[in-house]
Amino acid sequence: MRRNNSRKKIDKPDTAMKTFWRNNERFADLFNAVAFNGRQVINPDELTEMDTDVSGIIQFNDYNESLVRTRDIIKKFYNGIEFTILGLELQTNPHYAMPVRALLYDGLGYLKECNEFRNMHKAENDFDSDKSFLSGMNRSDKIHPIITLIFYYGESPWDGPIRLSDMMTDIPEELRPFFSDYKINLVQILDSGRYQFYNEDVRDVFDITQKIYTKNLTALSKEYSNKYVDNEIINLVTTITGFSKLSDIFNESDDGGEATVWKCVEEMENEWVQKGEQKERQTAIITMIELGLTKEQILTKYSEEDYSKAEEALNNR
Repeated sequence: MRRNNSRKKIDKPDTAMKTFWRNNERFADLFNAVAFNGRQVINPDELTEMDTDVSGIIQFNDYNESLVRTRDIIKKFYNGIEFTILGLELQTNPHYAMPVRALLYDGLGYLKECNEFRNMHKAENDFDSDKSFLSGMNRSDKIHPIITLIFYYGESPWDGPIRLSDMMTDIPEELRPFFSDYKINLVQILDSGRYQFYNEDVRDVFDITQKIYTKNLTALSKEYSNKYVDNEIINLVTTITGFSKLSDIFNESDDGGEATVWKCVEEMENEWVQKGEQKERQTAIITMIELGLTKEQILTKYSEEDYSKAEEALNNR
């Protein structure tokens, strides 16, 4: 485990997440894992930061409405001559209008590029026809695709809509072929096992967070007992999970490894047992048994009855 007593406080999860994902190596690894099943298609050196402001004016005849919108992270991916626009939206809670929100972000991005063509052609006076003048674009003009991932790092599974149609009232069967649906590209931190990451920071953030959310302390202790984990990652996971004693796992105590484990167990016990749920008390005791704590040590915290039930549950696995 990482042994380092240096600590840095990060106050806001969204700010911490934006800082983490702005790094090109991490950003590329996320998109490669999600979009290309781990194949190294996107090279970090081919990514360029873009302006996150996608505000625009929606115009219909005499109707104008200004929409002020800012994306979380957006980058250009150059793949030869042309580029693709890659966006990342961060969610700590499910958003029950996310398909509309994501559709609006992408639409404003396309509108922004169309307006750039209009302004360029006006400045150079090179519209190739009257129809081009009216639309603001020449027939040969092409805009660039926008691919957006919704990164959800909440503790519970996403229970919001995935598609625009999930938000709709019943659509008459005859009209379904005419309805243009829109699907979000959802990435949940709880699904860490689905993705093949190569960037160690990305892998650690997904894996440690998932183990904390699922209260899998045994696996956390076993897999990270001799592994270096950077303080930035420890602080980030602490910030997004609220598990304030995470640093105790990665910092050596005066009493050695057993005391370090006990600190972590005690923290989880405080979080779980305070809820008064027998199942979670059982989980805490089973974790202690698996980590090698003696019955005498465990009974200083729990009753004989709790210990017996946990031992029985463990034997019946």
